[in-house]
Amino acid sequence: MCCPDTEHQASWSGSSLKPKGNARVLCKRCKTLLGEKLSPGTMKCYVTEVLVRPAEGSSSPAPRSQFVQSMVAQCLVELSSARSTFRFAIKGDDDKTYILIWLLNSDTMLVESLGSSSSHRAFTLFGDTFLPDSGSVGPWNAVKVLYQPCTKSRNKDLADAWESDVGVHSLKFPSETCLELLLVLALSTASLPPSLRAMNSFQ
Repeated sequence: MCCPDTEHQASWSGSSLKPKGNARVLCKRCKTLLGEKLSPGTMKCYVTEVLVRPAEGSSSPAPRSQFVQSMVAQCLVELSSARSTFRFAIKGDDDKTYILIWLLNSDTMLVESLGSSSSHRAFTLFGDTFLPDSGSVGPWNAVKVLYQPCTKSRNKDLADAWESDVGVHSLKFPSETCLELLLVLALSTASLPPSLRAMNSFQ
């Protein structure tokens, strides 16, 4: 197993780090949270933190920001198809709600010129390339979502309402990954014209 950026060696952490739950699984090298040990011999890995590939594989790993948004988008699409669920609460491993996401479209196709792309310039803040292709113009699949950030007690009433709504599905990721995803969403929103950056109270 490896993360999109570096090889990981998993180890169980002591129960003192998470006394009221399963033991955390951390990388021995960088201490990244990879998942949780549910029982002896059973480990749950966070889909945004690990990537299974052959040891002899020559393919280079995806850049971190691209990998995170790709995996989260895949989760949203699969759950909306399987459960007819379109509203999601993104929670951290600390059980706090970080983002509320409303999936609008899962079959959007985007085409953009990399030479003059403002969003491409913005996403180089991650230290990698946001767009999957390096050609001058290229189409790629995307999902269209509305979202509300819930950090620092923002939108608490709405988060509480979604918490008790059976039509809302919770997705759990490491807290740091939730913040990464929030940054991805914010930069994506900033790349749009001002008139398209909000709908009602959602971004």
